[in-house]
Amino acid sequence: MIRRSLLISGPWPLPGLAPRLNSRFLRLTVENFRTLTRMELPLGPLTVLVGPNAAGKSNVLRVFEFLADVARFGIEPTVEARGGYGEIAFRGGDHTLSGMRIGLEGIWSEYASESSPDEYSLSLLRRRVAGENRGRYHFSRRERFVLHHQADDAAAIELLRDTAQVESSVPGEQLSRRPEISGMATGLRGDLPLHADSPSVLAIRGLAKHLTDVRVFDADVRAARRPSPVGFPGQLLANDASNLADFLLELKKEPDAWDALLEDVTTLVPSIEDIDVQPAPGTSDRVTVQLRERNLRGRTSLADASFGTVRILCLFALLHDPHPPVMTCIEEIDHGLHPHALELLAERLREASERTQLLVTTHAPVLVDQLEPEEIVICERDAKGASRIPATSTESIQEVVEASEGLPLGELWFSGALGGGR
Repeated sequence: MIRRSLLISGPWPLPGLAPRLNSRFLRLTVENFRTLTRMELPLGPLTVLVGPNAAGKSNVLRVFEFLADVARFGIEPTVEARGGYGEIAFRGGDHTLSGMRIGLEGIWSEYASESSPDEYSLSLLRRRVAGENRGRYHFSRRERFVLHHQADDAAAIELLRDTAQVESSVPGEQLSRRPEISGMATGLRGDLPLHADSPSVLAIRGLAKHLTDVRVFDADVRAARRPSPVGFPGQLLANDASNLADFLLELKKEPDAWDALLEDVTTLVPSIEDIDVQPAPGTSDRVTVQLRERNLRGRTSLADASFGTVRILCLFALLHDPHPPVMTCIEEIDHGLHPHALELLAERLREASERTQLLVTTHAPVLVDQLEPEEIVICERDAKGASRIPATSTESIQEVVEASEGLPLGELWFSGALGGGR
């Protein structure tokens, strides 16, 4: 059962962790993860990845899933669950590359800021074993944290093979010697040579919580149509929307959010007059969604609603969540929606980005028309199979917009003027 993040309960949910509204990711860098051979991506309140199929947009979202699983389960189980290093490393060229790196900059300690961000990096290294074991490989990791617990000062923690190194001016965080640790340990799971209540451990624990709370939302309409078990109060909408009915039951307890959702749904689907959440027939622990439609007797089960109607309900429920995690990723947000719905969707994205960072993929020029140059990231794939993200700088996008004398962004992208159109 998915439960709401602890980060929303009070102004300082974890000691040493910045408040949820101030905590955010500022930049993602990736080397050799799937098609992302070299990417440096600024992350604003709303970041929309635009480009053709197989350009690598989804792989950006997969990076956050990967880090979330590292924080939950550890490095080796996460790599093995994806088929091994050879499956997640870039597979272009004649040989599997020996190194992969993921880096994040953001704010998750008390004195971090946009000009002095916290940093996290995870490098995975694969080296061929020499001698009689030729053909076998040695797998290792390198992990580094930079944290700001005091003004104008930073602590650095680095895990190198089977040792750890700590550089900190915080009392009690200095080490007399390099301690021995497991060669594949990760600080995201608390494998650190520091006291459990030290500022660095608490800040890293907060980062791990942020990462495990990141949603990569890709609604499964069939799952969303089914009755869902009644869960705990305050749960999030599941990544596949399989608990939609229960989430809506909780959302009805937030009158402002519920009224706003109902207004949007009835605006986009005028035949709908109301949305009910009722006990599922023959059960005592499941609820189902019923729609009251104009000029029709009785209620329409969500199982009988159109694909687009269910998608609208899923997406707008997600965007009206008053207590989201720090980041929400949405896969192919325009899928199944009428073009006229995309203008309102863009408005709700921008409003929701005041409560949660949004990282979104789309193919829809109509949606891109509603965005600002700094909100879109053009994505392409080169002849060698590597993604180019961003393929065009924000400054270049702005120059093209100015030269076009006001043509919409979506039209410029679709025409190929911004790159990433085909």
